[in-house]
Amino acid sequence: MYLAQEPIEYFEYRVKPGDSLSLILAKLFNVGFGTNEYNRRVADIMELNPHISNPDRITAGDLLVLKVETGPEICKVPEDKRSPLFSMPKPQILQSVPRESDPDFYVLSWLASNANYLTLPGSVAVGSQGNLLSGGNIALLEKVSELYADYRSGKLTKNQYDYQRKLTLDQFRKNIGPFEKLLYGDKTPHEVVRIARGGAVPATANIVEHTDRLKKLATMANRGGIVLTGVGVAASCMQIADADTSKEKNEIFIETLASTTIGFAGSYAVGLFLVSNPVGWGTAIVLAAGTVAAGYLAGKSARAAYDLTGAKVDFVSGTGVGSVCRR
Repeated sequence: MYLAQEPIEYFEYRVKPGDSLSLILAKLFNVGFGTNEYNRRVADIMELNPHISNPDRITAGDLLVLKVETGPEICKVPEDKRSPLFSMPKPQILQSVPRESDPDFYVLSWLASNANYLTLPGSVAVGSQGNLLSGGNIALLEKVSELYADYRSGKLTKNQYDYQRKLTLDQFRKNIGPFEKLLYGDKTPHEVVRIARGGAVPATANIVEHTDRLKKLATMANRGGIVLTGVGVAASCMQIADADTSKEKNEIFIETLASTTIGFAGSYAVGLFLVSNPVGWGTAIVLAAGTVAAGYLAGKSARAAYDLTGAKVDFVSGTGVGSVCRR
């Protein structure tokens, strides 16, 4: 057990995206990698932060307790940026150092740093599903019911009905392509979308049932896109809370606002087009990827434009986002 004659001052540092221990020690204490001083500092950090099991693996959002030292390598963090600064005798450090204990904190910290790995491919996936099961393709199934009605009313002969039904379902099957397995398992649309032969149910009951099922899947895809957008906005809010400067906070805000707005506008425009235009699975994926890419690039462009204007307008404070997005 160590006995300290004088209390030692410590402060908390929140790990930011891209940080490593070597980078933290370099920018805060001017300590070079691999030196004896570096090794001593790393040992101190590991002792003060038992929740860090590997010094080479720290995660954005982790809370580190660092020692304030005087001398040539005095800490470069201004006192008003040390949150909070506290003192304690060395024997009490391991028992008294405050740490984030809520497991959700680590999940949210990971999300703030890695949201794009979830939201971008996820948005392409759910967008593709929504595009594939759009009004244009669903209308192909509904057309089978209309063809059957024309046959029963005498407008079409049996051979004409069978031929046009096959053409319609062939087109639907071509459009959904490899997604057929996901939608119908080992069966084909021709086997599933068929006339019910029993007299107890309407002849088109199977068609209506499967049309409704695909419409529900399309609705789920649209809701999934909204959820993923919310995840991205929440991650951006956390990044704003962790940003050190007003300029950085506003850059994140502008980028998120532009990407979300263009993403929604692009999805809406594609949805209007697909209401009456059946498309193949490849086109569905391309349209979804294009919408996501347009939103992403719009965000980056808006951020660059904000910097070019001199970054003088404080949107975060003016809109009240700063009071909402905080730790």
